[in-house]
Amino acid sequence: MNAILNRELTLHRGHWFEAGIASAFHANHTPLLSQVEIALDDDSVPIRAHLDFVLLRGGLKPAVRVLELKSMKRIPAALYPAHEAQLYGQIGLLAKQWAKPVFALRDDAGGVRFSGVSFPDLVRKSLGIDLPEDSQHVDLQGWVLAVSMTEAKPFGPYVPEPTMLSLCRKTAKAIWRKAAEVRSGATTLDAVAICPGFHPLCDCCPFAEDCPKFRGLCVANPALDQDLDDLVDLKTRRSTLDAEIDEREERIRRFCRLSGTHPQWLHSGLYRFKTARVTGRRTLDPNKLRSALGSHLDAPIVDQVLTDATTIGADYDRLTVSPIKAPQSLSA
Repeated sequence: MNAILNRELTLHRGHWFEAGIASAFHANHTPLLSQVEIALDDDSVPIRAHLDFVLLRGGLKPAVRVLELKSMKRIPAALYPAHEAQLYGQIGLLAKQWAKPVFALRDDAGGVRFSGVSFPDLVRKSLGIDLPEDSQHVDLQGWVLAVSMTEAKPFGPYVPEPTMLSLCRKTAKAIWRKAAEVRSGATTLDAVAICPGFHPLCDCCPFAEDCPKFRGLCVANPALDQDLDDLVDLKTRRSTLDAEIDEREERIRRFCRLSGTHPQWLHSGLYRFKTARVTGRRTLDPNKLRSALGSHLDAPIVDQVLTDATTIGADYDRLTVSPIKAPQSLSA
């Protein structure tokens, strides 16, 4: 029972966070739409995009912010590429299909409120806000909001990129056509290429035990199982310790700020401590660089420049450990 609950908490926490974030926006009287859908046929392939939140501003300087919500156990320092690709697909489709009747809006219960309308019509019907009929006249950005149980962190801004939209469309078409080949019997499911990478949700998947992604040599060795079990336990304890360390450090930093004495030393009797303002680490944002170069160079040249300036580290062995059977629950 405990294993089932842990899996459901992971799979459903995003929906719970979404409802909470929506309530916060509504309490702040922020004009927004949630559960916006874009549906179109692209070369006979059905494309569907789902936008968690769309924040809006009308008037002389209209603005649209697409907000994709991601629930996480711990907030990463950098956004995952898959999340970036998803957002690029959403804002790319929004910009390209802006004036076409491919938009729909659902209510909290999943019922359709509006469908088959352009985005400006959808906004006008829902919120009474007038937007230009051309997306080029709107300040359009996309953001990813990573949310955990203790903090939230935005990643962005992202702007529509034709190259990234083309890549998303190409991927969607490849998946759809391969599925059609399986359904028609032109190929078998076992012959379909699978993504070899590990996904954090693999641990929560009820089909992980016989998933073809992990098909391989069976090694029956109790000593190896013990080592792996100990490794998982140690890494879990390390994660718990890291979280506790972060919590304690933030609590002490907050105390220093409230004391109003930083950057002076404080004495507790056994320790002395203080906080100091440190200059943030300077990093190069590849998305901003691509956007800046795109204003002066053609897209193929930008891609080549970024490729030539990219360095790849030496190969290394990465160990991935994932339980394939849920632990047996204790009966009362």
